Amino acid sequence: MVVLKNLTSLVSLRYLKISRRDMFFSWIALLSIIGITVGVAAMIIVLSVINGFETELRNRFLAANAHVLVYNSPYGINNYDDWAHKITSDFAEDVRGTSPFVHYETMVKADTTSNAILIRGIHPQKRAKVQSLKNLIFPSSALDVLQAEIDAGIQAQPAIIVGKGLLEDLGGKVGELLYLVAPSDESLTTLQAFKVVGVYSSGLRHYDSRVGIVSLVGAQRLFDYQERVTGIEVGLHNPQKSPQIANAMKDRYILNIAEWQSFNRPFFEAMRRERVVIAIIVALVAIVAIFNIFTTLFVSVSQKIQDISVLKSLGATNKQVNAIFLKQGCLIGILGNCFGVLLAGVFCFLLKRFQFVSLPEKVYHISDIPIEFDIWVYLGVCCVSIVCCLIAGFYPARVATRTSPLEMVRSKQ
Repeated sequence: MVVLKNLTSLVSLRYLKISRRDMFFSWIALLSIIGITVGVAAMIIVLSVINGFETELRNRFLAANAHVLVYNSPYGINNYDDWAHKITSDFAEDVRGTSPFVHYETMVKADTTSNAILIRGIHPQKRAKVQSLKNLIFPSSALDVLQAEIDAGIQAQPAIIVGKGLLEDLGGKVGELLYLVAPSDESLTTLQAFKVVGVYSSGLRHYDSRVGIVSLVGAQRLFDYQERVTGIEVGLHNPQKSPQIANAMKDRYILNIAEWQSFNRPFFEAMRRERVVIAIIVALVAIVAIFNIFTTLFVSVSQKIQDISVLKSLGATNKQVNAIFLKQGCLIGILGNCFGVLLAGVFCFLLKRFQFVSLPEKVYHISDIPIEFDIWVYLGVCCVSIVCCLIAGFYPARVATRTSPLEMVRSKQ
């Protein structure tokens, strides 16, 4: 049995060798391998880029947002310390930390330029237990200035950290003053001066172009919140569990609950749809290559009728003849997969290392193409490709088994 298996493998390999007698078939086989190579490489590269985009943006969204928000809109929460203690006690195994916040949208003015701004009032020390902002703020010592306002009170002008895009639109700089519109019963034009002490840069333009971060007490004083806050930010040990935790909170608390996935759900849903569409389009390349294998094996069967009849006259069974051409299709698939994986790996490495392709940041939120090396993507594409190659070789192999041992005699006549 081992000898027969080796025989079918040897015959399959021999049929794939380039020879002068079968030069036409050899070129078709070579083109089939190249087609599989290009199809596999294209699929791996596309999925690596899409996964890289999703991972990069997910990390940026996670860095810019708390995992769960517990808030009361529009009235706010008075006894936020009690609520924070209750949340920590009820979900002790999942909650990493809590922090009060104030969110309020207003206008900001610098010289003759004005713009809309979303003010975030935070408690830096407590916010660090939810999620650190130090990697998003330059210089990171700006957070210490906000914390000092909470610990020692506001001295002179309160401090503000402004989104990178918003600061550019306003034409402002660190150290200069900006003026925020404070709500008032008498006038909507009451302005309060804030000193820019840092820049917020999350890499997400729709955040960086509208966010301003101030201390919790600075926001409470600006918007006359007194001791109230908009809500409580909750940090989890496992961010992916935020939908389950948020649903459990909705059942327990009479407050508004939102998890970080819901903040940008349309964006991620659009990315998932684009992944499917792009994968289908790129898969057409592999499908063309698979049809090439189908054609190659049909040509092989038509050219090897005499060889097949000789094998059958020597005692080869239909199962062995079938195995020869199935293995031939599988070998073409394996060779194409090996070269495709190598080509994709080299291209992805070069793209990640040298970033020779740039993107418009206003459209894609990031300027460089991110690449994610995922072993499961490589294995998944290879497995699907080899299975498709086997399917493509099934019918030609069945045709080969119908060849009669008398075909050799007929062809000679």
